[in-house]
Amino acid sequence: MMSWLQYRSLTEELPAQIEHEAQQHTEIISESIANNVLYKKSFPLWNQMKKTMERFNSDPLIQMDSFAVVDEHNRVLAHSDTLNHPLLSSLKLGEAQLAWNENTLTVVTPVLHPLNSRYLGSLAISFEASAIEYKLDQARDEFLLFLLLAFVLSSILALGIRQRVAQPLKELKALSSLVGTGGLDSSAFHAKPKELRELADSMQASDDAIVGKSREIKQLATVIEQADELVILTDLDGIIQYVNPTFERISGFSSQEAIGKTPNIVKSGEHDQGYYTRMWDALLEGKAWRDDFKNRRKDGSIYQVTQTIFPIKSDDVIVGFAAVQRDVTQTRLVEEKLHHTDRVESLGVLAGGIAHDFNNLLTAILGNSALALKKLDQTSPAISHIESIEAASHSAADLCRQMLAYSGKGKFIVKPVNLTTLVEQMSKLIEVSIAKSVVMKYQLLEPLPMVDADVAQIQQIVLNLMTNASEAIGENSGIITLATGVMHAESRYLYGSIGDDHLDEGRYVYLEVSDTGCGMDAETQKKIFDPFFTTKFTGRGLGMSAMLGIVKGHKGAMRIYSEKGQGTTIRVLLPESANQKWLEKDDVSTPVLQHSGLALVIDDEESVREVAEAMLEDMGYQVLKACDGIEGLAAYRERCDEIGIVLLDMTMPRMNGEECFRQLRQIDPDVCVLLSSGYNEQEATSRFAGKGLAGFIQKPYTPQQLSEKIDAIKTG
Repeated sequence: MMSWLQYRSLTEELPAQIEHEAQQHTEIISESIANNVLYKKSFPLWNQMKKTMERFNSDPLIQMDSFAVVDEHNRVLAHSDTLNHPLLSSLKLGEAQLAWNENTLTVVTPVLHPLNSRYLGSLAISFEASAIEYKLDQARDEFLLFLLLAFVLSSILALGIRQRVAQPLKELKALSSLVGTGGLDSSAFHAKPKELRELADSMQASDDAIVGKSREIKQLATVIEQADELVILTDLDGIIQYVNPTFERISGFSSQEAIGKTPNIVKSGEHDQGYYTRMWDALLEGKAWRDDFKNRRKDGSIYQVTQTIFPIKSDDVIVGFAAVQRDVTQTRLVEEKLHHTDRVESLGVLAGGIAHDFNNLLTAILGNSALALKKLDQTSPAISHIESIEAASHSAADLCRQMLAYSGKGKFIVKPVNLTTLVEQMSKLIEVSIAKSVVMKYQLLEPLPMVDADVAQIQQIVLNLMTNASEAIGENSGIITLATGVMHAESRYLYGSIGDDHLDEGRYVYLEVSDTGCGMDAETQKKIFDPFFTTKFTGRGLGMSAMLGIVKGHKGAMRIYSEKGQGTTIRVLLPESANQKWLEKDDVSTPVLQHSGLALVIDDEESVREVAEAMLEDMGYQVLKACDGIEGLAAYRERCDEIGIVLLDMTMPRMNGEECFRQLRQIDPDVCVLLSSGYNEQEATSRFAGKGLAGFIQKPYTPQQLSEKIDAIKTG
C-alpha cells in the first residue's frame, strides 16, 4: 500500500527517470546519425530519424514526438515537420539542454564528428512522457485506498473512544467530502490529537494532489484540442464519439457532422477490403495498428496521413478505439520529388557511359566511311550507300549528344547568349518544324540580358519544345506562342520547379512556349521527364529527359502549367550571365595542311586505333599505335625525338589518359598531345587545365575535323 511519502517520492523520481532515459537515447541517436550529418545526406538522415521514431514509440513510458537536426550553420538537415521547417531553412536549437513543457520533454545535444569530436551540428528530440500521468493516477488511487483503510480503522477505534473523537470524526467526515474540490482546509485540526491532525493533513494533501491532477487533465484536453495531429475516438462499434479541431480543419467535416457516424465518412476507396479486415483483426486482438493511410476530404480531395489506431481498455476489456493521425500529404510529395531526382540522376550516369562507348564505335564508322568516300571514284554507285552510312552515323551522334545532355554533362561551348536573338535567327527553322495549321506568335523581349549557355543545346531545347507543342495541337488549328523575358525568381518559386533543387534566388531569363493543344493530366506531367516515357507512337522518350539534362547542366530549372484540354505552357529558366558584354568573333576557316613525321595513337579501342591510323596516314604521317597508357609510354620513350603529335584517349584500362599525359610530360615537357574522348570538352579537360594540353577533339570525328584540329595546333 502506498503512503503519502511514497507518492511524493514517485512524483519526484519519475520525471528524473524519464529525463535520464531521454538524455541517454538522444546521445545514442546523435552518435548514430553523425556520418549522415557530416556528409549532409539529408534524405537518408530524415529516413533514419523517421525509422528511429517508429521503433522508439513502442516504449510505454515515453514516446518520441518530434525531431530536428541542424548543421553547424543552424540550417535544417532533417525535421519531423517538413512543411514548417523545410530543408536548409534556418533553425536555432541553442546549447545542450533539458526542458519540460507540460508532459513534453525536449532534449538538445550536439552532434560530434565520430573521429575527432568536432562539432557538426545539433539534434533536438521532443519526448512525450504520457505514462507519467497514468502512473501518478495509479499512485493516487492506491493512496486514496490507503486513506479509506485508515478511515475504516479510525472508525473501529472510535467504538472504544467515541466520546473523545466523535466530534472530530464528524468533522473529518465533512472534511473528506471536500477532497478533490479544492475547498478543503485542514487548519482547524491543528489543535486536535496528533493522529487526527495527521489524517486531516493527509486529506489536505490528497485534495491538493487531486486538484493538481484535474488541472493536468484539463491541460491535456487543451493539448489534444490544439494539437496538429488529428484525434478520433470511437466506441466499441466504431461510432465516432469525439474529433478534435484539427480533424475538422483537414477533413472538412465538422464535429457535429462526424460524431455519431463511422470513420467511413472519410473513406477514400484507395484501400481494398483485405486491408480493413487485417486492421480490424489486429485491433480486436488488442494490438495497435500503425500505417500510412489515404482519406478523402469533404470536398472530395485526397489527403495522406500516418496514423496509429489502438484499443481503449478498461480492466483489460476493450471499450473503444482511438486514432491519432498526422497529415503527411506535403511530406509525401517532397519524398516523391526526391525519389524522382535520384532515379533521374542514376539513369543519367548510365546514359553518359553508354554515349561515351557508342561514340567510340561511331568514330570508326564515320572515319572509315569518310576515307572510303575519298578513295572511291566519283561515279561509283557505292557512294550513295556510304553517304547514307554517314548520315545515319551523324544521327546516332546526335542521339549520343542527347544522352550526354541527359546525364548532365552536355555543356560544350559556353558563352553569353541572347535568347531573343537566338530565337530570331531560328525563326525560319522553327516555322518549318511546325504544322501548317498552326499560327506562330512571338513575344520577344528586347533588350534581354545574356545567359551563359551552349548555343547548340539551347537550339535543341527550342526545337523540342516547338515540336512537342505542334504535335499537341495535331491536325487541328491552334496557336503556339514563343516568349522570352526576365524575372526575379524567389526561393519558393524555384523550389517548386523541376531541375536543380539548390538554385539561388535572383534574376533569371526565361524562354516560354505555350500551345492551345490537348494539354496533360497530372499523371502524365509526373512522367514526362522519365527516360523512355513518350505519348508519341514513334517516339523514343528521350526528348524531354534530355532537355531536363541540358537545363540542369546550365544551372537552370523548368516549370510546367497544363490542364487536360486546356493547352500547355513550359517555361525554361536560366540564370542571368555575369558578363553582359560579348563580341561574337567571325569564324576563320583554317586551310587543311599536309603533314609529315611520326604520330602516336594511344587508344584502348582497336577500331578507333585503326581508323585514326588511316586518317593520319592520309595526312602524311607515319603512325605508331598503343592499346593503353603503359604501352603508349613505352613507345614514346623509345622514339620521343621523332614523334610530332600524340592522339591520346581519355578512358583506358591499366593507365588512363590523365596519368599517361602526366608521365608523357615528365619525359618531354613540350610533348604535343591532342586529347580525344567520347565525353564533351569541358567534362574531359577539366583536370588538364593549365597543364600544357595542346588540344581536344570529341568523338566521333571525321578526317576533316581531325585535320583541322592538328592544323590549328601546328600553326598556332
